[in-house]
Amino acid sequence: MKFLSISVVLSFALLATQSTAQAVSVTGDVTFGVDGSTSDRAQVVFGGHRQGGGPQRIIDHDYNTFGIKEVIYPRELKNHALVRFNARKHHDITFPVPAGFSQETVSTFSTSKEQEPMETMLQHLDVWSRSSDSDEVLAHFTASQFERFERAMYLKGIPEGGDDWQVVERDLQRVADKDAEDIYMTSLLVHLEQKATAFMDNGNKRHKDKKKKRVDFDTWFKNYHPHDEIKNFYLQIADDYPDLITYIPSIGKTVEGRDIFAIKLTAKEDDGSLKEKPQIWWQGLQHAREWAGGSTVQFLTHHLTSNYGKNDNVTAILRDTEFVIVPIMNVDGYDYTWNNNRLWRKNRRQNGLGAYGVDLNRNWDDHFAEGGSSGFPWSETYHGPSAASEPEVQALQKFFSEQKRIVGAIDFHCYSQLVLRPQGWTTQLSPHEKEHKFVGDKIVSIIKNVHGKKYISEPSVALYKTTGAASDWFYGDQATAANNGQHVYSYTIELRPSDTNPGGRSGFILPPEEIIPLGEEIAQAMEFFVDYVVKNPLKN
Repeated sequence: MKFLSISVVLSFALLATQSTAQAVSVTGDVTFGVDGSTSDRAQVVFGGHRQGGGPQRIIDHDYNTFGIKEVIYPRELKNHALVRFNARKHHDITFPVPAGFSQETVSTFSTSKEQEPMETMLQHLDVWSRSSDSDEVLAHFTASQFERFERAMYLKGIPEGGDDWQVVERDLQRVADKDAEDIYMTSLLVHLEQKATAFMDNGNKRHKDKKKKRVDFDTWFKNYHPHDEIKNFYLQIADDYPDLITYIPSIGKTVEGRDIFAIKLTAKEDDGSLKEKPQIWWQGLQHAREWAGGSTVQFLTHHLTSNYGKNDNVTAILRDTEFVIVPIMNVDGYDYTWNNNRLWRKNRRQNGLGAYGVDLNRNWDDHFAEGGSSGFPWSETYHGPSAASEPEVQALQKFFSEQKRIVGAIDFHCYSQLVLRPQGWTTQLSPHEKEHKFVGDKIVSIIKNVHGKKYISEPSVALYKTTGAASDWFYGDQATAANNGQHVYSYTIELRPSDTNPGGRSGFILPPEEIIPLGEEIAQAMEFFVDYVVKNPLKN
């Protein structure tokens, strides 16, 4: 990500605000005058010194500068650890369970007939990744879980740092707080860059006459955004491209009563009408913490709209195809990652006894609860009380079933750099394995040619077994029947990075500077995907 240097930006901010009544200082403490849109006074110190203190950055009491509110997380992740360990070898480690439960009853919550002791143990943990043979697992431990795990390894005489176990990050709260600070500082720098540009453009009639927009597309992809800003992003695109976008305010409600919005994207006819075309389904943020999945869906939407009439391939695609896009499936969970816990995965159903959330990607009505998920309400893969019990899943299954012409569907997730094809519920190859493999392999090849990132194309079950997953439902019998008997090319794409780096900075927390290159490589792959599956639909 490239910004104007901070000294230049601050100089322009100083000049741009000199006409205001508020003072501006660039020595020691730096106090910026706020533009006419607000009269709030804000104070920011960049490595300065205050009386009786050392280097620090101070923001006013409500953490709001230039209208940019800093994320201040509660301590939900304090002393939580990220640990890589041999799960098969150390499956005998037990963890605290809620009152009224025992380790034996917990194991009954797994519906897999081939349940291993290792899987029972892993139900307690937030598993980030695991090797194909399940020997090596990367998992998030709560403070009490890590204390128990560390003590068990000590009693076994196994020191940290070897093949048996190693701590990748000792305090995930620190990682979440660092991410929040980076996002805030990035937002502040973007704002100052915009101010500097506005100052330099002062006097330009075109700039003066330009209508103020909800969002600035020029800087949008330099950072991540909360739900209300993302909604404004799509409303602005609908305003800017009325001949391409149909905005749908709600396709259903979340468990907490929020609207799930969607859009349809295609080129209208010269008379403003819409003809029936093959459809492509994209969805993002089914898992709340996977922000890069949401930013990628936003990037794809902007890529298509902004290139229509300019890029021959994009123009042809929009004339021949209709996109059905659900940008934020898990609205409640996503809001929770901004306000409470950056690493929250599930929705926000109250399960009772202090347990919250259903893993929406185990709740779809396809081979529900047949292994690869958990009936334990505290588990990160808790599948819910019944198939499609969650209003979010109900809404998307209904909306999908109403379309009737879908030929390709992608559920964007992160992380691991994988292109996963059906099926996740069985090791048997799908009836369209050859076709799915060809398209998946081609997607991987195209991605690598853009920025050199290596993805792996494989069946979902090759990673680990899952049931009740969206991509299996898209391809399965229920969706096919609703889709006029047409099977769908269906994929889950796990985006950057390939693994979590030491220090825990990557993984689910992808740095903002990777939003654009990630979007670029996926956009190229999606142009192929859409063109190919529309012209070569699966034969039944």
